[in-house]
Amino acid sequence: MKIQLLTTSLLLLITTVSFSQKISVSEINEKRSTSDNSFSNECEIELKISGDEVRKYKFVKISKITKAIDDQGIDLLNEDEKSNDYSKIDQTAKIKLEIKIPARKAKTIKELSGEVSLYNPNQANGSEIKITNYQNKTNVNLLPGKSGIEIIYLTKESYTKYVQENKNKKEEELKKLPEAARLMAQGLLGAFDGLFSSGDTDDNQVYFYVNGDKSKFVDLYFEDTAGKKIERNGSMSSNSLFTYYFEEKPNPNWKLVINIESDKSIKKIPFKLVDIELP
Repeated sequence: MKIQLLTTSLLLLITTVSFSQKISVSEINEKRSTSDNSFSNECEIELKISGDEVRKYKFVKISKITKAIDDQGIDLLNEDEKSNDYSKIDQTAKIKLEIKIPARKAKTIKELSGEVSLYNPNQANGSEIKITNYQNKTNVNLLPGKSGIEIIYLTKESYTKYVQENKNKKEEELKKLPEAARLMAQGLLGAFDGLFSSGDTDDNQVYFYVNGDKSKFVDLYFEDTAGKKIERNGSMSSNSLFTYYFEEKPNPNWKLVINIESDKSIKKIPFKLVDIELP
């Protein structure tokens, strides 16, 4: 299998300026292969966001790509590209995206358009929620009702209790519940029976049910009594169930911290880059 890797690390003079920020292309990596494997054929573009306003934010991500086309008229939008997570802004605000491979005859990407989001989580703007004694708050929404999203802490015991209390309710009874309680009941009942029925749940894992506009959910972590972030071994999500793994059993003294998007915590910047030179 023949693979050719083309890279340019020059700062390309392709920029868009919006709301006191400048977005430019800083690097393009293009990889071609005779294989049909999509992982062997990719074009990765790194964008750099600069400007004084950027310093007010801690994280950045590409919210969406609306157009990507080369000078041969080939559509380069990558439908398989998943939503990007936020990246921490350190010395520079740089983010990467993947598009389809341009035509071999193409010399430029004629247009690349989309939107970048800047994010600054804190308690004042409602995007950072800190919860003490979280282990005593099972089966209830941990977030304000106006947030548009529900996050519920689950244990095997709390889930079993919830199912026992609600499994015999008829559809007519569920309809009489407040909307938030009804949606929670419909989502939870029977949803995770397989997870908790096996009896092999790990004490070093914690489970959360996430319902509503999941795009607003950014992160969830724990702090110790000194305010230091607890490192985790990893996380996994399946539909509405989010699982977090730790080296040790979560301590009751840990503080739960949830980051969500709020109107005052994010700034969305549309961009349009044209005639981007290919390597």
